[in-house]
Amino acid sequence: MNQELLYNFFEGKTLIEEEKNIRDWMEESDTNLKCFMQSRKEFDIQTLSGSEAKKRDKKKYNLKSLSWIPSVAAVIIALIIGGIYLFNLSDKTEQFNTIIVPAGQRINLILSDNTNLWLNANTQFRYPTEFSKDIRTVYLDGEAYFEVSKNEKKPFIVKTYQGEIHVTGTSFNVEAYSKYNSFETSLFEGGVDIYKENSKLASLKPNEIGTLKNNELLITDIIDKDNYLWREGLIAFNNKKLEEVLIDLEKYFNVDIHISTSCLPKHTYTGKFRQSDGVIYALRVLQRSINFKYIRDEETGVIYID
Repeated sequence: MNQELLYNFFEGKTLIEEEKNIRDWMEESDTNLKCFMQSRKEFDIQTLSGSEAKKRDKKKYNLKSLSWIPSVAAVIIALIIGGIYLFNLSDKTEQFNTIIVPAGQRINLILSDNTNLWLNANTQFRYPTEFSKDIRTVYLDGEAYFEVSKNEKKPFIVKTYQGEIHVTGTSFNVEAYSKYNSFETSLFEGGVDIYKENSKLASLKPNEIGTLKNNELLITDIIDKDNYLWREGLIAFNNKKLEEVLIDLEKYFNVDIHISTSCLPKHTYTGKFRQSDGVIYALRVLQRSINFKYIRDEETGVIYID
């Protein structure tokens, strides 16, 4: 297969017929598949090292056209919604992939140890292409739902800006956006330990939430499981104040919402939105229940509430 054609494919510049030819070529043999993956790796290294910077100004590449690639270790599989970006970085000891999920979207991954996870909108997730022999460490800035493959001899650690979660095999949700200085872990099955600066803060039991604020961990029960419907593409609110709803919309749609009034309506809102409907649709629906006005600056994208 012509390398230049493959590089054009990685940059999203190929025609539909060319993409079909590449797919057919890959499916002909394992050798062709290995050749494809090797070309992809070489393309990533060249782009990220800057050797192709003058020729190719894209340091991020859209993976949605790769959703049909046969399964290999640590490759994105299952559902890819919209423009997901993958970087491959390396140091002297390990290679890492970093995935960035755009606003209003989500992605499902299976890691090399068979851990299944979902990443929410505006999430950055960093993980090694292959885990070490004695530990499995990943890095999260955003929100993710994990179903960790059980291995008591090889702990799974999620590192965030605020704290760490240590597990051996379990199902849990982590919401830890550095931009909002947030940290919340919700446990559904198994058990997790929460650490901060190498000190254990607490262990969670199923159906418990650990919320870290001002270096203090508050443990409560999971009451509303609709909060985790984001995996199905839904944003759910249960009796939330308008200000809280607006913060969530900022988080999931990566927009700046400025509140230009000191007195927001005191009403609360209960309902669901599809992430795919976008922030403006959500605001219009909210207006049916809560009396407020908004203006969007078309140049900056900033939304003003009054």
